[in-house]
Order: sequence, then C-alpha cells, then structure tokens
Amino acid sequence: MKNSRRSRVILLALAAAWSQYSPAAVNVDRTRIIMDAPQKTVAITLNNDDKTTPFLAQSWVTDADGVRTDALMALPPLQRIDAGQKSQVRITQVRGLTDKLPQDRETLFWFNVRGVPPKSEDDNVLQLAMQSQLKLFYRPKAIIRSSSDQPERKLTAERNAGHLTLRNPTPYYITVAWLGADR
Repeated sequence: MKNSRRSRVILLALAAAWSQYSPAAVNVDRTRIIMDAPQKTVAITLNNDDKTTPFLAQSWVTDADGVRTDALMALPPLQRIDAGQKSQVRITQVRGLTDKLPQDRETLFWFNVRGVPPKSEDDNVLQLAMQSQLKLFYRPKAIIRSSSDQPERKLTAERNAGHLTLRNPTPYYITVAWLGADR
C-alpha cells in the first residue's frame, strides 16, 4: 500500500515537472558575452532548434536595470530563422556612448533574445514567446585581462553571525558557481 502510494506521488511529481518543461526554439550559442573595448562588434549565433517551424528572433540590449540602452546595439533587431537553421546577431558598440561608461571596471548589460512563433491556424491555441537573457559584460581598454590574470583568486570571504560575505576587489564581475566552507 505504501509503495503504491509512493509510486503515485512520484509519478504525479514527474508528470507535473514534465508539463513545465518547454524548450525554447530559438537558442543562443553561449551563456554569457564579454565585449572588450577594442572590439567593435561581437557575433552571437542563434539556432532555431525546431525542425518544422520558422521563428522570428527579436534581439535587444538593456542595462543592468533592464532599461534599453543606446551604448550597445543588437543588429538586426528582428530576423526570421527558418526551421533547423542558424543565424547571427551582431552586438555593436556605439562609439561616443561607450566612452561614457566607467573605464576602471566592467559594466553589466543584458542581451535579450525572444523567439516569436508564427501565428497558429488553429483556434483556441495559447502560444508563448520564449525569451532568453544573457549577461553581457563590457570591458574597457584599461582592464583588458591577460591569460595569466586570475581575479577569482582575489575574492575574500568573511563569516559574521552565520552570514558569509564575499568581497570582490577586482574590476571584473565574477560568477560564483560553487561555494563551500571547511568545518
């Protein structure tokens, strides 16, 4: 009886989790973007992983607060990607505007891509436009990293009253994927 009940609960949980799974048709070829100041553009590859349906890919750049920015532009901002095909978006600096960004540290932006499906011919269909958002780091010329730099080694941790505080004295954004403590 207990095993039967447990099996039903597990099956229900798996069904609920599977129903939430919906892969995006338009995917990006990376998880983050670093744009060094000397680069005028960075090319990003978009893949339409749907084997039968073309999608529109809408791309734009926002600042760290989610407000559209003029310092970096995604070109083309809208394009059709046929089923199973790839395309590119170029993120381009707008000189004069990127010169006004901090020159002593990285600036965080967001690169956004929305995959828009074609209008369905069926009635009563709910269609969703899936959106991906990637971190985009603009790195000024004054802090271009060499291959020997290891800014992650400069992080310091401090434990106070059950809280752990990380301090980053570097001009780089650092993503912490795992953190552990000796006991």
